[in-house]
Amino acid sequence: MSGLDHVLSMLEGTELTERRRGELALVRLMATAIEMILYTGDSDLDIRIENAKDVIREFKHVYPEAREI
Repeated sequence: MSGLDHVLSMLEGTELTERRRGELALVRLMATAIEMILYTGDSDLDIRIENAKDVIREFKHVYPEAREI
């Protein structure tokens, strides 16, 4: 378990709002995106771009107010 997973597991609980659950999922996805950027080479640009698109989609889902950006 990574440090981030440990912290996120402490934040999870039964009393979380739907938005907070979405935010935690977004944090996990962002951590994956950061790993992809750090640990993939130039030949994997298409994978990094798709991952970035996933982060943007999830961000807009969690924060619908940001859809205008």
